[in-house]
Amino acid sequence: MNEQEAKDLEQLAAKVMQKTTLETPSFQFTDKVMAAINVQEQAAAVCNRPLIPKYIWVAIAAIVIGFTAYIWFLVQPAPLDLPVLSFDFIKSNSISKEVAAFTPSKITVYAVLLLALMLCVQIPVLKRYFDDRV
Repeated sequence: MNEQEAKDLEQLAAKVMQKTTLETPSFQFTDKVMAAINVQEQAAAVCNRPLIPKYIWVAIAAIVIGFTAYIWFLVQPAPLDLPVLSFDFIKSNSISKEVAAFTPSKITVYAVLLLALMLCVQIPVLKRYFDDRV
């Protein structure tokens, strides 16, 4: 766009602005706009519902309790003839001896404890942050 076209556009805009009158909004324009925004916010509000309703949890609990009571009171225990398992092969394994002989340094123990402590502090802080965001 060259200078002459830019000047012509500026003159045209100036003429249009002089011919038009200043329009004012209606008396309750702000109230109407805020009411429309409030209606949209209420429509956009999310209703959080649990994925599994309470009556399903009650039904699951009743089934588990009923099944446990049935097994406890009505089914007679039968003797189990299980073979005796021997774990002597673990004692003779060289890897298990090395793992049992491993002693971490004090710095490693402190680092693991500090990591656990920071994790215990970070979880409530993040939970509060995300609860406040919603």
